[in-house]
Amino acid sequence: MNNEKLKNVFAVGETVAVEFKRCGNGIESDTYETVCSFLNRYGGDIFLGVEDNGEVRSGVPEKAAPDIIKNFI
Repeated sequence: MNNEKLKNVFAVGETVAVEFKRCGNGIESDTYETVCSFLNRYGGDIFLGVEDNGEVRSGVPEKAAPDIIKNFI
């Protein structure tokens, strides 16, 4: 996904196919609920490290990323 498309996603905000999750140092339980809801519909994109309003404050901490990836998979 290029920068322009990403900016557009953040500008539009959450939709039936886009969810933003804060995801500080780990995956929050409602992220898995979102995965299930996307599986029961048409799919979608989950952006970790993004506030509900589309603002990226600190993203996902670099040190936490490997564990988040491992636990999410």
